[in-house]
Amino acid sequence: MNTYRAADLSLPFARAVHPWSGRAQESTESWARRCGLLRSPEAVAAFRALGYGRLMSTLCPYAPFDGLSLVTDWNSLFFVTDDQQNVACATGRADRYEELVASMRRIVGGDVRPTAHDRHPLVVALRDLLRRSLPGRPGHWVARFRRHLERWLDGHLRENAHRTGGTVPGPDEYVLLRRDASTVLPTLDLVELVEGAEVPERLYLSPQYQTLVLGTADVMCWVNDIHSWHMERGDPMNLVTVLDRHLGLGTQRAVDAVAARVAGRVAELLAATRSLPAAMDELGVPAADQGAVLRCVRDQQSWAASMETWDRTDTIRFADAGSPGAGRVAPYVEDLLPDT
Repeated sequence: MNTYRAADLSLPFARAVHPWSGRAQESTESWARRCGLLRSPEAVAAFRALGYGRLMSTLCPYAPFDGLSLVTDWNSLFFVTDDQQNVACATGRADRYEELVASMRRIVGGDVRPTAHDRHPLVVALRDLLRRSLPGRPGHWVARFRRHLERWLDGHLRENAHRTGGTVPGPDEYVLLRRDASTVLPTLDLVELVEGAEVPERLYLSPQYQTLVLGTADVMCWVNDIHSWHMERGDPMNLVTVLDRHLGLGTQRAVDAVAARVAGRVAELLAATRSLPAAMDELGVPAADQGAVLRCVRDQQSWAASMETWDRTDTIRFADAGSPGAGRVAPYVEDLLPDT
């Protein structure tokens, strides 16, 4: 088995943790049980050790608790859905997962008609979260949020195509695909909601803000790729594998190349953060709204820095003891795929 040395991946961003982090973990566990996402005592114990509430408390460290709870529930759904995707590919049932995703995409698009999976826990949870998130939000935010959720589910289908087809995407394709499938973009939309921030489309689409949101997604994905590579050898959905396969770098040089890409993105994030106030002035964003926008940036950087630590030491998700190897199901995952 190849061994490798990971570079220092700690990120130079200020971190904070919500004082009710433990309560957030308990709350999302209760919600997941009500929705049927956790069906056994073993699944509940594993969910607690995974620690999604602890992680999301670093994204919304100063938000009201109901906002933190909403963001944590969304991310619990995202992680459980990701687990079901892995179950599907590892057990040769990608078709069942893709049928379930088709129902979820209809719901994300605003279709209120019954689906073939209305009693499935992922669908139950998704409907509940949309009901709690969309009312009262500006139309441009709702449209963007739905679009990002659609990109998430579409990204899963594109990932499945590579996994089932035995192909490895090229580096440029991989960056876009990983970003879409990661759920970072819809999560950052939710930060605007819980921070009470109004990010007008002209600001959201500006070079500075796009660098911040897309760069945050890339940094989090690529750091995760390094931390999870020991359990994803052979999986095409890892940047270490992609660079090794297409550039012929070998494991250590591929890991180092990913770390260098992370460092480059971090430098871009810091520069965009410094230039954002002037960009908001130029775009005519009211001074009263700029503080909330800067809080969103602070939150996303706290999350990115804290997730690096979470990946490395604070969750069983990437622990060596729980590593199943590529093409196998992790021991903490409960199989929720439809029977038919």
